[in-house]
Formats: sequence, C-alpha cells, structure tokens
Amino acid sequence: MRSDSETKNLIAELTKWSQKNRVARIWWRDDDVSRPTSKLDSMLKTIDILDFKPLLAAIPKHSSQELAKALETAGLPIAVHGLSHSNYEPEDARKSEFGPSRDLHDIKIDIIRAKEQLSNIFGNSVIDCFVPPWNRIREDIIPILSQLGFSGFSAFGSRSSKIHEPNLNWFNTHVDVIDWRNTRHFIGRETLISQITDNLRRQRKRSGTSEPIGILTHHLDMIENDWEEFRNIFTILKKNNAVQFVDPLELFH
Repeated sequence: MRSDSETKNLIAELTKWSQKNRVARIWWRDDDVSRPTSKLDSMLKTIDILDFKPLLAAIPKHSSQELAKALETAGLPIAVHGLSHSNYEPEDARKSEFGPSRDLHDIKIDIIRAKEQLSNIFGNSVIDCFVPPWNRIREDIIPILSQLGFSGFSAFGSRSSKIHEPNLNWFNTHVDVIDWRNTRHFIGRETLISQITDNLRRQRKRSGTSEPIGILTHHLDMIENDWEEFRNIFTILKKNNAVQFVDPLELFH
C-alpha cells in the first residue's frame, strides 16, 4: 500500500467511520456502453479482479448483439442511457437529450423506445433504471418515469430538492473519474482518493441514513494505466471493514 498523504487521509476518514460503528456503502456506474472494445475488456478485467459489479448505462441506438455477446458471461445489470445520446439543445446551452428544447410527448416516446430497443438486445439484463445522457434531464420528466416503465433513476451530484418521489429508486453518482472540463482524461490517483474522502466525510457528518457513494466511470475515456490506479484504490477500500461494495441490483430492485 502506498503511504502518500491522500491515502493516509482516506484511511483516517474510514477509521472515523469504524469508531462510529458505521459502514460506508459504495457503488459504481459506467456510462456510454455501446460496443465491444479493448477498453471494455480493461474494465471487465477490473470488475473481475475487484469482484465489484457496476451498473452499465448502455446507449440503445449504439448497442448490438455483438456487445451483448461480449457481456453475456459478466452478469452485469444494464441501465437505459438515453436513446441515441444526441444533443437537442442550442450550441450555447448545456447538452441534453431530454432537455427543455424538446416537446414532452417526443421525450416520452423516445424513453419508451429506448427501453424496448435495449431489452431486445440484452433481454433480462436490462433493469428498470433510467440514466440520462450528460446526467441532465428536464425535472418534470422524473416524476413520470414510472409511467414510462422505470422504477429507478440515476444521474450525478446532489438530488434536486424540488422533487420528492418516494417510490423511485433514485441513487446518483458523486465522484466522476474523468476531468471533463480540462483534460477529458482520468483525474489521477490523488484527486480520485481526495474526492472519495471528501464524500465520505460529508456523508459521515450528515444526520440520518447515509446515501451510498456512487463512482462514475466512462471506460471509453480510460486506458489500462488508469484502471491500474483504480484497482489499487478500490483494493484499499475493499480491504477496509468500514466499506461495503454495493451491487446495483440491491439499489435498483
């Protein structure tokens, strides 16, 4: 185990969880699954080594039977990641496939089609969870997801305080391993550990039941060296008694 300062801070934070007899739950989601590649193989290798299953957010229009065959032995749950991952917003607006520029009726049709198309490819591996591309969606869509065949939803960051859907299994991710604003590459070992530690600290100080901390990856934007760092960090977490890796099926059942 490396003894860098960020790792020490992580271990110190987990010690505080142990002292309070609490267990930090961590889950994992990977977005933009669309085709078999060597980068997908690197992620599958990591899944096998860590024995840590992510939720795969797959793009229906980009997926194929070839991809389904590549994943058939992995036993991973598949979430619906939009329909085509296309942007419908103006150039000066934040990208979204299901944003304010689109007609509500068209959005509903696309979401229903998305689940149907993905189910035709992956069968029972597809679960009733919707993951909007770019983690953005019109807020008035979320309350009607159940009418469109979904019992689960996942985006990024804090949940909207305006929406209360007690029957929706809503679990966001909180740590994105890609630096989208600058390099568009892996954020690096120290930054990843620091962000995990910060999220653990916030959860520990929060009153009530702690929310599982979600880790977000995009395997198409990662190389093998990135996965090696990822495996090193999550091996540390896995060996700590204050951490529990959560199967997505426990959240989106």
